[in-house]
Amino acid sequence: MGYSLSIRWLFPISMLFALIIVPFLLFGSQIDEWFGALLASGASPLVFAPVIVGLLVLDVVLPIPSSIVNTAAGSLLGFVGGAVACWAGMCASCAFGYWIGMTGGVRAARRFVGEIELNKAVNLAQSLGTEAIVLSRAVPVLAEASVIAAGVVRVPFARFFLVTGLANLGIACAYAAIGAYAISVHSFLLAFAGAIGVPVAGLLIRRALLAGRSRSKSEPAVPAAAMAEGSRSVAFSSAYDYRVHFTQASLDVTNDILARTAARFGPDKRHRIVVVADSNFARCWPDLEERLQRYAAHHKSRLEIAGPLIVIRGGEPCKEDPATLDLLYESFRRYRIDRHAFIAVFGGGAVLDLAGYAAATTHRGIRLIRFPTTVLAQNDAGIGVKNGVNKFSIKNFIGSFQPPVAVINDSDFLTTLDIRDRRAGLAEAVKVALIRDSTFFAELEAHAAELARFEPMPTRRMIERCAELHLRQITGGGDPFETGSARPLDFGHWAAHKLEALTKFDLRHGEAVAIGIALDTRYSVLAGYLAEGVDVRVATLLEALGFRLYHQALRAKAHDGGLAILAGVEEFREHLGGDLTVTLLREVGIGIEVHRIEEELVAASLEWLADRDSARRAAIRDAVLEN
Repeated sequence: MGYSLSIRWLFPISMLFALIIVPFLLFGSQIDEWFGALLASGASPLVFAPVIVGLLVLDVVLPIPSSIVNTAAGSLLGFVGGAVACWAGMCASCAFGYWIGMTGGVRAARRFVGEIELNKAVNLAQSLGTEAIVLSRAVPVLAEASVIAAGVVRVPFARFFLVTGLANLGIACAYAAIGAYAISVHSFLLAFAGAIGVPVAGLLIRRALLAGRSRSKSEPAVPAAAMAEGSRSVAFSSAYDYRVHFTQASLDVTNDILARTAARFGPDKRHRIVVVADSNFARCWPDLEERLQRYAAHHKSRLEIAGPLIVIRGGEPCKEDPATLDLLYESFRRYRIDRHAFIAVFGGGAVLDLAGYAAATTHRGIRLIRFPTTVLAQNDAGIGVKNGVNKFSIKNFIGSFQPPVAVINDSDFLTTLDIRDRRAGLAEAVKVALIRDSTFFAELEAHAAELARFEPMPTRRMIERCAELHLRQITGGGDPFETGSARPLDFGHWAAHKLEALTKFDLRHGEAVAIGIALDTRYSVLAGYLAEGVDVRVATLLEALGFRLYHQALRAKAHDGGLAILAGVEEFREHLGGDLTVTLLREVGIGIEVHRIEEELVAASLEWLADRDSARRAAIRDAVLEN
């Protein structure tokens, strides 16, 4: 999860310098002749200026090298004329990009801006507002993505235009000055270097300011008086690196992923491993302990099984039972597990959560290897950095953030799942597609029938893509340990967590998430964030995958007579800390953060789900009677 800054940027910076030097080594004389002829033509600025403005406007949706256009403006029009043309073009492009985002036309921009950068810009705009736009103005791609994102999150236009206008003025002057000076000394290499150098400088400044802002949030300033009394402030960072493997026959002696994982922490050492297994999985794989012993014997120079297999109850109830957690602690003590040993856990999301919490809190942290055994665990719960147990009927009230050292996704483990557990994991794929990847959502729609039948290839593709998008959020979302108030990957979860508790966990997590997704998508439409009809599209996909999108517990009443499900909003806020932040939908592939949930819109959304469920059940009943 961590990268060395110098190594990470060595290649792109080298490429940028190559872009500056190589063209002039190969085509320097031709470029000199072309520019000389252009300047000697005596063309009026009235010809160049509109072309420059037009190119800068189109840069929002076309791959136009705006930095070169800006620098050329200074060369062709002089400092004053170039600065004016650049400023006018950039301001017009900002207004155009804002209009695209505000009117929902982001599909047209995704192709050139890129979905990843656009999503990052939307998240940054939601957290920083106009500050995010200013930080991105000099950086190609990010500049376009940030103004579209401003329209998506509805930054007030007057403030947006004022801030971007001031930022554009400074950038326009910088480009015009470089271009004008380059022409005065007859150095087109200098002009081209400036076209590359300004974006590089903008990117480095942006990274430094964002890093400084992040540090200032997590490291409160030490008062001068405290420093005078002898206090000291210490800051450090820690990089995490864990591998997510997609494989088959992970316990076959010829598959060395587990052995290599242990060897990463000492190639010449025999590592002790204690194994925890979900009772549901252990029942379907009765020879699990024998397989593990055979594997360890084959790799005996690197592995040793520390004790008998520990089998704990599977499913969400295990996280409700303190005795199960105590059983794990006692077993770790009995097997003399220390911080240099490993805990390998085979199970679904609930068992991974529980055993992960036990590992994180034993000796302040024992190395954890996860073997997710359900679809939901392989594409979501098993690949993250969270662990937890339930308390007071609140899901994950107690928990920790501790990444595993490895996640080993073995597709063979899915073959023995019952139909509900297979289906439950599909909901998380729909969720992450809705907020992060419209193309993936379209793929899920296209292969819904195959996924509902759990055909191997579409299922593996779904799991890998879903896992990839979750990992991208963890590593690139800027908040892997959820110190802020936003949790975009929990789209549909505020209601799902409460619904699980209201049904006493009769609903699987994925089944509750499917209902929560349908509820929040309909809410997004009623609140005016999302176009009418997308709710039907989402519900249709979920139903095609086999989910029922209604449960009678949604009608349960609280002590005050209101909807019990709405208590999930406050529990969600408490779990996040700080202000309520709920992810809704702006468009398929793009989420939007809101800070208030309206009870009447939730009630209307629930009625919509109930009516849809009734109509669907009636249609199924009529079809059965006809046959």
